Amino acid sequence: MFGVGLVLLYFLLALVAAALIMQPDQYAVSRSVGINADVARVFALARDPAHWAPLGAASVVESSLDERIVLRLGPTTLATVFLRPEGAGTVVECVITGRNSLVDKARAFLGHREKTLGPKMEKALAGLAASA
Repeated sequence: MFGVGLVLLYFLLALVAAALIMQPDQYAVSRSVGINADVARVFALARDPAHWAPLGAASVVESSLDERIVLRLGPTTLATVFLRPEGAGTVVECVITGRNSLVDKARAFLGHREKTLGPKMEKALAGLAASA
């Protein structure tokens, strides 16, 4: 009886390990917001790393005038901010990408990435919209 329970436990652990290993090596979380300001104004504000403080320390590593800004948030984490004119306003989409370690894969399996990054991204975008 004990042997059967042990075999089942090993089988369960193997299933969990397989599920973790099959998680992607990269992750991406995105949020967007419409801002009632022209793209040039939003671009100027979005280039300031202070607007991205809810995401942690950020530094601009690349930008394309009025279209895109890339921020480094960590050694393997980037936030790419896309700006698209829409009517009299601007749609801003922030996409955070990075690498998943084995621990990150376990957290992602439980939905941790969306639960932690999503609200921070929404706060940063709301702050950007309020500043515009």
